Amino acid sequence: MLKESSFAARIQSWLGKSLSFLPLSPTQLTLSSVLFASAGLWLSFQSHILAAFALFLAAASIDALDGALARARGQVSAKGAYLDGISDRLVEFLLLLSFFPHSPPDFILPSGILLFSALFFGSAMASFATAYADHRKAADSKKIAAQPGILPRAERLSLLLLSFLSLSFLPALSSALLFLAAALSAITFLQRVIYFCS
Repeated sequence: MLKESSFAARIQSWLGKSLSFLPLSPTQLTLSSVLFASAGLWLSFQSHILAAFALFLAAASIDALDGALARARGQVSAKGAYLDGISDRLVEFLLLLSFFPHSPPDFILPSGILLFSALFFGSAMASFATAYADHRKAADSKKIAAQPGILPRAERLSLLLLSFLSLSFLPALSSALLFLAAALSAITFLQRVIYFCS
């Protein structure tokens, strides 16, 4: 929902104009988010949680910047949007992997693997529901833009980042936030399937 608000659109427009001086293309900026997330994963496995968090936060922030830069420069393209979506999923997957060396305590579910699988299911399937509706022409662009989602990507990523940051300080909160993100991601997937079938 963050990307859909008029306030967010104004911020992104301002950011795009402000960042036009960058020597990077929007595609290079998109790909840099995967590099930041990869470095964050490496730092996480080295138990440098705060440094890893900073890199994941930078990778997540680039998601707003690459599109804004493309619009400001008039370089919006279908291939760029596709690469942006793929990079978004990779960043989220790398963030999920970064939890593994820290073994958050069990909360409701007995295994971290089940929890992370549920999180990635919600992430991947919510996006797939939208993409498949478009592919099969089950919805036009107006209906896709109005799709529901209790936990769209920006909010889900924020919840995951907060959970990652709390790993060292409040591990029980970290697990609770992961469980919440998994449940709300699954609900988002179901919302979209019902919406596109109606």
